[in-house]
Amino acid sequence: MTASATALTYPAAGRLTSLLAVDDDAYPCTGVTSIASTRSASLQRYAFSGPETWKWLRFHVDAGSRYQVNVGDTTGLTVDVRDSCTARANTIPLAKERMRFTATRTGDYFMLVRRNDVSVAGIDLALAPLAPHRKSFTAAAEVPNEVARRAADFLEEIKGGDLAPEWAEARVNPEARILYRPDMTEPAYYEFTVEKPTDLGFEPAGFIQLAAGEHDYPVTHWDVTGMSPTQELQELAPVSQVELTEFFKLDALSYVAEYETFTPLGLKVEADDVLNIGDIPGRIDGLEGIPAEAAELAGDSLDSDDNAEHEGPEELPLTEQKDWNSWEELKTEYKSEYGPLLDSLKQRASDPWTLDQNLSEYGESLVKGDVRTVMSLPAQTIATIAVSGDGADAQYLEQAELKDGETLTGLQLTVVGEPEDAQARLPVEVTVAYEGGESEVVKYAIVRASDLNVNQLYLPFLTGTQNQVAAADSSTTNGSWGPWRYWWADGDAGSIRYGQMSANSGVNTSGCASGCGGTSWAMLFAWVDRRAAENHARWRNHWGLYRTNGGTGSNATAPLSQDAGVRNMTWEIRNRIGTFCIFGSGATWPWNMIDASNYVRPRATASWRMRTKYDPTGLCWFGACNGNRDLAKDAIVNLRQPAVVGTGWLKHYPMAYGYAERSKRSCFLWICSTSYSRWFYVNNGWYGNNNGWTSADVWFAGTYYAQ
Repeated sequence: MTASATALTYPAAGRLTSLLAVDDDAYPCTGVTSIASTRSASLQRYAFSGPETWKWLRFHVDAGSRYQVNVGDTTGLTVDVRDSCTARANTIPLAKERMRFTATRTGDYFMLVRRNDVSVAGIDLALAPLAPHRKSFTAAAEVPNEVARRAADFLEEIKGGDLAPEWAEARVNPEARILYRPDMTEPAYYEFTVEKPTDLGFEPAGFIQLAAGEHDYPVTHWDVTGMSPTQELQELAPVSQVELTEFFKLDALSYVAEYETFTPLGLKVEADDVLNIGDIPGRIDGLEGIPAEAAELAGDSLDSDDNAEHEGPEELPLTEQKDWNSWEELKTEYKSEYGPLLDSLKQRASDPWTLDQNLSEYGESLVKGDVRTVMSLPAQTIATIAVSGDGADAQYLEQAELKDGETLTGLQLTVVGEPEDAQARLPVEVTVAYEGGESEVVKYAIVRASDLNVNQLYLPFLTGTQNQVAAADSSTTNGSWGPWRYWWADGDAGSIRYGQMSANSGVNTSGCASGCGGTSWAMLFAWVDRRAAENHARWRNHWGLYRTNGGTGSNATAPLSQDAGVRNMTWEIRNRIGTFCIFGSGATWPWNMIDASNYVRPRATASWRMRTKYDPTGLCWFGACNGNRDLAKDAIVNLRQPAVVGTGWLKHYPMAYGYAERSKRSCFLWICSTSYSRWFYVNNGWYGNNNGWTSADVWFAGTYYAQ
């Protein structure tokens, strides 16, 4: 099965009618003149006659169809839209150059144009049909096979392990959300929610988000608990007032929803702004001049004895970020503005896609002892499973059907033999037919282990506790993912529920949100302060990073939830690191993040050091940012403490407090390669909402050390 592209069909052209108003209380409509609207939405003049001070215009719409009204210069005019041709009609003002809307009923609507300046000769406007909104959700069975297969396989690979015990018996929800990217007309991502069984049915258990193509990593965002990003956006929307229409993913953790507002007229009017979680990126001057090559990382280190070090380039290639004038402008210029960032993301994600293409074309090479499971696609019911090819013979392959009661859910394959001849490949094709008439083929090939250049993969054994779990395997790993190794920072980093302060609220006197840079450092310093309060061996002397009411007075323990003191702390840090306003958000350059040390200095009670590392271009070409990942990884894995990381388009700073990785040795033909899956678990600083696993491909990392 493959999903077909959404056809963009238009409603019939609306009728725009000029009516001469009669001067009485009821505004009766007479003198009707019908004027055909145009698909080009070219403006037409509707002139006032002599001393006429108002004019009625009528247009006809069909329920469920979208339209756009374009208006010329309205200086000296007052224009509103009404559901009847009377002074007592339901009314909305038309004060913009454009109004897009969806009709919820079929019928006539009216515009009352009033002339406030007798020198104004008329009004220029046009009515044109619009394509319907693109789909924001779809049945899982309609998702492209290759995406659905990736979702099913990812869930199966995670099931049963210590990393996601919640998914031991989980399933993918039968409906998927669609996310777009402004430079792509077709779906860019699919988001599956996951459900786990309970005594009363199923309940939510996180989500899996996948790229629809090679523009991003195959799996881009996931978690085993909580709401998905689109669910979070839905929660933000007042359901009685607005309807979300399209979802967008702008970068790693920046999500946006367009919406329409319900009106008393029976028209749903498209809003100019958007709902968002995560900061919306601004314009970044200088990106276009940076070569497509790995940049030298920069970094800063500062300690309590005023020892300061800088590594890497002194000259900064990026110096300014600017506001977008509107969401519409951002969408239109997204590709041209962020082209280098989009290209570098695609390059960094290319290795797993190349591997998938090779395995799909040639089939994964299996050796004796390998076990593979082919499960049904999400929301599909298997009719039959057939295994064919030279390798399907019982001397090479054992087959075991998997069932849920009487329902066939998949097939387990165990390789029990190998070919006698060197360099021989015994093909295996698993054809899964579904009851809806769709089918898919999964390919393998059985080869001799001695013919593969497969090295022993020895994972270092690391002892751990309930907060640090590590798996080790000294056996040959081929084809299947090795065990997850994962670590968590000590304490309650995930329970710190801090968030950005809205513009012009409380201590935030700026015209934008307070910024994630200040929030992330505030969470990290609060984590240190709370460890000191519990007499942690490493941190017991580092009390005082949070003091009463966020000031510099008496000692206090940093709270888990944001209060007035936390707001004071965050606002001071925000000003120390030079956060500035962009498109309603607070942005901070990575080279200024070290200045959070100026908050620490008058409060610290023991020797300390702070360190940051970053790609000054933000592009991370060809693995340039591995050093950033390693700094944050070292903090979590070896020191059991969180780190601030940078994700997206030089915009978002969450606090990472978990790290997970695994490896996979895959072979096609007789060529083997090792893939890695690396993730940070982050507290996004969204008041405890939407913590989750995100790619460890970060352009910034920084933390605070006990000396």
